Amino acid sequence: MYRRTRKISKFVAVLTWLALSAPLVHAGMDEEFPAQSIRIVVPFPPGGSTDSIARALADGLTRELGEMVYIDNRPGASTNIGADWVTKARADGYTLLFGGSALMVNAIFGPKPAFVPHEALQPISMVAEVPFVLVVHANAPFQTAKAFLEAAQADPGKYSIASAQLETYVEKLKLAAHINLLHVPYKGGAQAVTDVIAGQVDATFALVPVLLPQIQSGKLRALGISSTQRLVPSLPDVPTFTESGIDFRTTVWYGLQAPAGIDPERLSKLNKATRKVVAAPEFVARLADAGARASGSTPEAMGQMLAKQRLAWERLATRQPQLIQGK
Repeated sequence: MYRRTRKISKFVAVLTWLALSAPLVHAGMDEEFPAQSIRIVVPFPPGGSTDSIARALADGLTRELGEMVYIDNRPGASTNIGADWVTKARADGYTLLFGGSALMVNAIFGPKPAFVPHEALQPISMVAEVPFVLVVHANAPFQTAKAFLEAAQADPGKYSIASAQLETYVEKLKLAAHINLLHVPYKGGAQAVTDVIAGQVDATFALVPVLLPQIQSGKLRALGISSTQRLVPSLPDVPTFTESGIDFRTTVWYGLQAPAGIDPERLSKLNKATRKVVAAPEFVARLADAGARASGSTPEAMGQMLAKQRLAWERLATRQPQLIQGK
């Protein structure tokens, strides 16, 4: 009986020690974070403009956090595959998502992900905003976005515009300009550009970094950009749509997110490191040269921005239900 009582007493003592030390162990883990390499999942193929921005961020975070931060490309299903993989990872701060507007658009228009983005993912910080640019062949008669869109307005259905999986954004442009353009969808941007240069399509619409090389080489003429300000130094002479009298202001955002439930202290450390990298002059200049704008934020500000954009896309879906896949 005495031995049994001693064993019970020792067991209780061990449990008490574990209970008292647990907060200290947890605090120690937070103080040491990160203690190993961090994976950033990029749901796009390697080599593109999105991948380039993500790798610049990873390099900066490696320096700031003192541990290797590396890129894991997991493309497919319009970014759903990579994002879904992150939502299923442990919320310990070691698996992050470099996501963007595509996931939000998917959740409304399709292909719909197997999760609710704003519930399954925790915003860490914004990283970049990238505007769209409207271009035509270098020898086209149009010098401005206003001239092209007025011609399209005067002759509905005559002019065509190509895009690669950007139908929802093209529809936003058509609604803003009150025009009826013939939209020609492409699976990839390269073929769309080739056909504009060949004169098969009148115009194309894509993110600035995608078309910047052809614009700078003189093969395409940029008519207007969708940002609120001109892009300096990449396209200083190209007016915004607003300057041309068209109320069309939209950008694609990129940001860092974690699985929901991440520890607040780890979230804060990742946010501070990300904002420091994004604000660094070399990072800002690197993005500006490519036609993008570096843009850091708090987790709360990023969440508010996502909620605002989600409402805007939901309004478009109400006005244009034919854009929803399966309808």
